[in-house]
Amino acid sequence: MSGKALLDQFGSLEDPRQSWKVLYPLAEILLCVLCATMAGADDFVEIERWARRKLDFLRRFLPFKQGIPSHDTLNDVINALPAQTFSDCFINWVDGMREDDPDIVAIDGKTSR
Repeated sequence: MSGKALLDQFGSLEDPRQSWKVLYPLAEILLCVLCATMAGADDFVEIERWARRKLDFLRRFLPFKQGIPSHDTLNDVINALPAQTFSDCFINWVDGMREDDPDIVAIDGKTSR
């Protein structure tokens, strides 16, 4: 697989929170949200539930010293991020994972053109 690692692609996102109030680092929140969403979570409650069950897995990548944030924290932080910047980061990450044919993306075992 080519391209940069998942969280490396989101480096241009700045944490919108006041630094002295941050309990959960932005990278940990992004990892929770992105992984849980790719695993099928549809809302922030499901994302929190998935992350709590998969905490050992998530700690392979980041420390999660404070554990998993609540669904309200996940929601507040993600909604405070600039949507266009987040979208650009995500698209760049997906583009970096594609094979040579740029017009075909496989989604759930199906091919979309």
